[in-house]
Amino acid sequence: MNNGQSTLERAFELARSGTCRTIDDIRRQLSKEGFELVHAHVSGGMITKQLKAAMTQRMAAETAAMPEAG
Repeated sequence: MNNGQSTLERAFELARSGTCRTIDDIRRQLSKEGFELVHAHVSGGMITKQLKAAMTQRMAAETAAMPEAG
């Protein structure tokens, strides 16, 4: 079910959500959700770079939100 979203819109949503930790995780989830031609949409150098950046930003935000031990 894609609720009218494009493959790339959903890919970026997944990258920012924390449910996917790698590009392959994103591809698998998109396929499970019924998106077609996932590899073709999520394979270009610029797209994968942007998705990785979105995942990195999300992970940094999660780390910053964690209370410090000590």
